[in-house]
Amino acid sequence: MDRIIKYKSILKNIILIIIFSLLSISIVKSIYKIYVVSSVQPADGILVPIIMYHQVKNSGFGNDVISPDEFESDLKYLKENHYNTITMTQLIDYVHDKKELPQNPVILSFDDGYLSTYLNVYPLVKEYNMKIVLSVIGKSVDDFSKVSDENIEYSHVTWDEVKEMQHSGLVEIQSHSYNLHKISKGRYGCCQTDNESSENYEEFLSNDLNKLQEEILSVTGNSPNTFTYPYGRYNDKIETIIKKLGFKATLTCKFGVNVIDNDPDTLYSLKRIRRAHNQSIQKMLKEGMDTVKFNK
Repeated sequence: MDRIIKYKSILKNIILIIIFSLLSISIVKSIYKIYVVSSVQPADGILVPIIMYHQVKNSGFGNDVISPDEFESDLKYLKENHYNTITMTQLIDYVHDKKELPQNPVILSFDDGYLSTYLNVYPLVKEYNMKIVLSVIGKSVDDFSKVSDENIEYSHVTWDEVKEMQHSGLVEIQSHSYNLHKISKGRYGCCQTDNESSENYEEFLSNDLNKLQEEILSVTGNSPNTFTYPYGRYNDKIETIIKKLGFKATLTCKFGVNVIDNDPDTLYSLKRIRRAHNQSIQKMLKEGMDTVKFNK
């Protein structure tokens, strides 16, 4: 009888060990999945995902519109998984001046400067103490600064709101062109038209971008160092002009995660991950990571 009791005790202990081992394996796998998404770095640089947002409101959901609850869920996920939001200036300083970045850096970029960014995004980044990069269209900010129109569906921020957000230290203001976020008279965004000479085109592009540079500098005290391409359309000629104008980085709409090293050229044509409605940020980060080729 004692032998049977002893065997039963041993069997019970074996079963408990097996259960514990299976649970441990499951936990390790879960931790590994998070690590793969957020912490693995290639040998020749650091990984910097840039999430692309447009509107955050309670209607019209789609590829460029998510709800405030979805955005808050993004912030919660990033915080719980030890991501650290940074600005473009921090990334530029890392490359040019060897300044340190926090572990697992991520950039939350907002295009166009819709009023919903001020009403629905700004309060949340203050609550969670996270940073965003807001690329504004100068003409739109000018127009809505002159009228009292706060329709969440289409209104843009005013210069007073831009100044308030910038001075919070949580919102970095960057350039999305003064008035080139449109398709008009054969010009698609900031691209050159078919019958336009290279000299005239460079002058045209420079005048538009410099106008917004001066406006943002006068309002915030800082001149943008990053240009976000309207519609994501660009080519090598445009990049050359952008560099001549003094911009240290450019944002595109190409999908993927960026590998940044000490070469300043890695700051141009940066890829982003578009945040669409009903798509979890965890899934999108994983898909973005899948575009990166790691050295073995």
